[in-house]
Amino acid sequence: MSTEWRGLLQKEWILLKWVVGWIVLLNVLVICVAPSLISSWAGIPGKLYENTHVLAGTWFAFYTFAGVAILFISLTKEMKSPEIWLHSPRSMFQLVGAKLVSATVIATGTLFFGGLLLSVALYFLGEWTIGSAWQGLLALLSILLSISLKLIFLMAVGLFFWSLYQMIRSRTSFFSVPITVFLFSICGFLWEWLRVAGFFNWLRSLLPLKLTDVTFYNEQTSYFFTGFVPNGIMFSIGSLVFYFGLSFLLVLAGSWLYEKKVRF
Repeated sequence: MSTEWRGLLQKEWILLKWVVGWIVLLNVLVICVAPSLISSWAGIPGKLYENTHVLAGTWFAFYTFAGVAILFISLTKEMKSPEIWLHSPRSMFQLVGAKLVSATVIATGTLFFGGLLLSVALYFLGEWTIGSAWQGLLALLSILLSISLKLIFLMAVGLFFWSLYQMIRSRTSFFSVPITVFLFSICGFLWEWLRVAGFFNWLRSLLPLKLTDVTFYNEQTSYFFTGFVPNGIMFSIGSLVFYFGLSFLLVLAGSWLYEKKVRF
């Protein structure tokens, strides 16, 4: 790793280390503490491992937005001193890239830390035996990998629209919000049109990859989680190429837009 990148990543760590601490604490509370409290105090029916399943699974689902949240925290802090971006010898793509890398490492690292906690909890609660633990781990890993890929893509989308909003606001602050919302709605409409047309189903059919046929959730009731790994498929090579290609273009466009805003 070059000295430039090391310096940028160290700066991000200084900005975000408190975020890491809070997320780690929330993982411990949600996965290890909250299920027991709900079972003991709230009187919600169900075994302890079922409450652990529901709370941990829902917490992991929220992780799809964790990368965007961490990225926005970092960007908001930097916006207090935009001259740092203007006078930096590094390219805007490097500056933004360091933030994306840091947010990705923090989000995915704490996500897999939560997965480790859940694995230990399920084993000691008796849902996983020595014989079934391996298949259970593969099922959980499928979910975690799928969520990781989705949060990376959402970070690229968030960066693009955040930069677009910043550029519009620098030119016409009064209309910045409605214009951004309008453009986002158009993109959402086009995305939904592709979904209805079967484009994403076609992508999933291009060399799909799956680790196991076992799931760590109830397929009959957990419709939300089946969306992460439909039929046990984490992702396909086709969807991986498409999403990473689109993410790269969004990051390039977002970096370019924000540079225009800073230098305006």
